[in-house]
Amino acid sequence: MNHFILPVLLTTLLALAGCATPPPPAGPPPPIGLQQAWVQAVAGPAWAVRALTADATCPTLVWPGGNAAMRQRSAPGDEPPPPGNKQPEAKPTRFTLRACEAAWPTDAASVQVGGVTLQAPAAEARRIVVIGDTGCRLKASDHAYQSCNDAADWPFPRVLARALALKPDLVIHVGDYHYRESPCPALLPGCAGSPWGYGDDTWQADFFQPARALLAAVPWVFVRGNHEACARAGQGWLRYLDAETGAARVCEPEVAAGSVNNADFTAPFAVPLSPRSQLIVFDSSEVGSATPPVASSAWTHWREQLDRVAVLTQDRAQSLFVNHHPSLAFSPNLLGTAKPAHSGLTPLLQDSQPGRLFPAGVEATIHGHIHMHQAMGFATNQPATLVIGNGGSAGLGHVNAAAALKTELAPGARLETFEAHTDYGLSLLTATPEGWQLQAFDALGQPLASCTLAGQKLRC
Repeated sequence: MNHFILPVLLTTLLALAGCATPPPPAGPPPPIGLQQAWVQAVAGPAWAVRALTADATCPTLVWPGGNAAMRQRSAPGDEPPPPGNKQPEAKPTRFTLRACEAAWPTDAASVQVGGVTLQAPAAEARRIVVIGDTGCRLKASDHAYQSCNDAADWPFPRVLARALALKPDLVIHVGDYHYRESPCPALLPGCAGSPWGYGDDTWQADFFQPARALLAAVPWVFVRGNHEACARAGQGWLRYLDAETGAARVCEPEVAAGSVNNADFTAPFAVPLSPRSQLIVFDSSEVGSATPPVASSAWTHWREQLDRVAVLTQDRAQSLFVNHHPSLAFSPNLLGTAKPAHSGLTPLLQDSQPGRLFPAGVEATIHGHIHMHQAMGFATNQPATLVIGNGGSAGLGHVNAAAALKTELAPGARLETFEAHTDYGLSLLTATPEGWQLQAFDALGQPLASCTLAGQKLRC
């Protein structure tokens, strides 16, 4: 696992650079025409076509026997720096691209958007690639600078190539797409010339340009991470990937503690996978960092959303709950100590479903946030937990498997299966008559782990 550059080393490098600041490198030429087009799950449940274009109007969908003009979600323009952002350097957020949307035409097996051909969502998603935490970390407040120009240090393009080779029916991204929050310091060639901030140049570098081929090849489910909260890259998230359709929502000013910022919240929604199985997508981008006070309106709000999850589980025999922040997982550290991860959502889950945390219909949960792969099966009555946050963002530390198996992740939650890997990579879920097979691969396609999921029981 790659390590962050230590503050002492950074300080030395900057001192050697002296006081003179070289002019910033020339930016790329303005984009021309259609940049990306893709199919994504949206609230409904439904499927939508999205596109980003530098043209003055949105493109048109064309398919045998029909066509439809895409509607504008957001126009090019500048927004103020994200409200509440903590980074020492800030600038207005510039969007040069137009975001467009159209509902997937129900009678189409494929559609054309400009020169891009998009395929209809599969009636049954039997091969699902899961990736997460994929951007290249440039964060001044943590003195953390990843080498975005080095394919070994930031291997997200390699991960995407492996995902494309697996020929999935669906891709799930479990959140944290955007990481380039601060400028690359002088004398660090590994990230020299990288865009930074929260505009579409950074979104393009961190996600859309490397993912262009996979976006066009297969439908996606996008989960919101804490990096996509309004205090960070939420402005782009709402324009591009938010599951709510129509005109893009706008990040609001900061709200008082205990209140809910509507732009930092998306209601849970289901994505059918087959007649018997579904995903339930939950936006934990804001509540994942801190639990609201029990008597607050925010507590009541989030509890109502968990009640909604319980209702959604009744639509299929098997539900996979997907959100960014895991509640039953370990935080890696240099010593490998089995330290349970903290999530602000956990007390709400305990209040909603004491002991089990999730409704009976949830057989497994899928998350990111922790920059490694973890697969956990329980001897007690909890759903299996998968953490797939090793898609490219730098991480630090590991988890000792023997110590993990002896540690309760929550009161009464005893593990019987634990697999963990710090390699960069991705995972593939393949439907079986009993449930799912999980295969984890590194960025070069070498296998890391193989597990089976039958009901809520995970075996590796």
